[in-house]
This record gives sequence, C-alpha cells and structure tokens, in this order.
Amino acid sequence: MTSMLLIISFLLHLVALVAIFQLFKQLQLLKKDSSQDIMELLETYLEEIKEENRFLEEEIGKTNSETVAPSSIEFEAEQKEENVPEYIPESAKVVDDSETSMQAKILQLYDQGLKVEDIARRLNCGKTEAELIIKLHGK
Repeated sequence: MTSMLLIISFLLHLVALVAIFQLFKQLQLLKKDSSQDIMELLETYLEEIKEENRFLEEEIGKTNSETVAPSSIEFEAEQKEENVPEYIPESAKVVDDSETSMQAKILQLYDQGLKVEDIARRLNCGKTEAELIIKLHGK
C-alpha cells in the first residue's frame, strides 16, 4: 500500500514539475514579446516625432520666406552700400538687466582672493553656505 502511495506521489510531483516548467517557458515568451512590443511602440513614437519635426521645419521655412520680402532685402543692401547708420527704434533696443546669482557672486569674490568670512559678511549669507558653494564648485 505504501509503495502505491509513493508511486502516486512521485507521479504527482513529476506532473507538477512539468507544469511549472511549461509555465516558466510561457512567462519567458511573454516577457520577450512585451519587450518587443515596447520597442515597437517606442519606434512608432519616434517616427511620429520625426514627422512632426519635419512638418514644423517646413512651416518655419515657409514663414521665414514669407516674412522677408525681396524689397526689404534690396533696401538693406542699399543701406549697407551707402554706409548709412541704421536707425534702431527705442522699443527694439534690448536692455540686459540680468542679476548675478548668489553662487556666482560667491565664486567671483573667492576668485578675487577674499576669505570666506568676508564673502559671507559682504553678501549677507551664512559662512557655511559660502564654504559649501566653494567646495562644491571645486569638485
């Protein structure tokens, strides 16, 4: 009787191992297929983006050719030939009001040879903050 139970147990274990192996193979195929699907999807997105870029380049080329009239090109050529200074209206002048960041100021003062304490005092920032910025920039 026990030998019969052992044989049945052995067969059940064998069937379970075969089933587990088959499931493992199917899982590997699904993973492989899903990675291929993802790659195909990304390639499709990439192609769509390239097509949109081509369309945008064409539109930009059309607008650039439409905005520059031939008469204005001739007028600019005449001005250059006559060496007439070009009038730039006040509204077209660009005012560059950029402010230097705290980090840039600290590094400038450090390059000028100031001590960390003097930099912190001059810029109203912490000594450790100034030290940290200088150390990070050095790396």
